[in-house]
Amino acid sequence: MKKEMLLYELHPALVHMPLALLPTAAVADLISVTTGEGAWARVARRIWVAGSIGGLLAGVSGLAASQEVRLETPRARDMTFLHGVGNASVLLGALGVTVWRLRREPTAATVALGLGACGLALGTAALGGKMVYELGVGQPASMSNANAPALLSRDAPLLLVRDALRGVQWLVTRAREVLAGGRPLAKGAAGTAPEDESLTLPSPVAVFHGPGRPMPQA
Repeated sequence: MKKEMLLYELHPALVHMPLALLPTAAVADLISVTTGEGAWARVARRIWVAGSIGGLLAGVSGLAASQEVRLETPRARDMTFLHGVGNASVLLGALGVTVWRLRREPTAATVALGLGACGLALGTAALGGKMVYELGVGQPASMSNANAPALLSRDAPLLLVRDALRGVQWLVTRAREVLAGGRPLAKGAAGTAPEDESLTLPSPVAVFHGPGRPMPQA
C-alpha cells in the first residue's frame, strides 16, 4: 500500500540541505581566507545562496510542523521553542553572510560568523533528535495519520502558510513570556534530563490506521 508523504513530514526531509551546505560554505570561505585562493570564494558564494534557500524552506516547514505535531508536555513544548529560536538565529546569521558575500569577498569576521552559526545549528539539530527520540515529538496532533493533510494535496500550500504564521506567533508569544519572567522554561528544555525524570521508557504508542482503528504494538 502506497503511503503519501504528509505535510508535517516535510521539515525533517528538508533540514539536511542547510545542515550540509552551510558548513561547507563556511569551510570553503575559511580556505579562501587562509590561502588567498579566489576559486574557493566563488564556490562558497554559490553554496551560501543554496544553503540559505534551503534554510528558508526548512524554517518555514519547521514553523508549520510546530503547529501540526503533538507536544504533550511543557518540556516538549519548550524544547521545540528553543529548537525554533536557535534555528531562526542560524538562518539570520546565514542570510547576513549570504547578502555580504553576494558582492564582497570573505573576511575573517564573516568566516567566524558563518562557523558560529554552523556550530549553533549542530546544537539545535541535537535538540531536534532529543525531541523525536526521547520525547516522542513527531506524531500528528490529530492522533491519526488519516487526518493529517498529504504534502501534495490541494490544501497543503494554504495549510503550510497558515501553520507557519501560527508558528511565528507562538514563538514570539513564548519568547515574551520567558523574557518577562511570567512562565520560565520547563526543566530539561535545553536538552538535559531533569533529575526527577523517570528512566523508564514510555509504553508503545498505538499506530492508527484510521479513526477508531488502532493497531496495538507487540
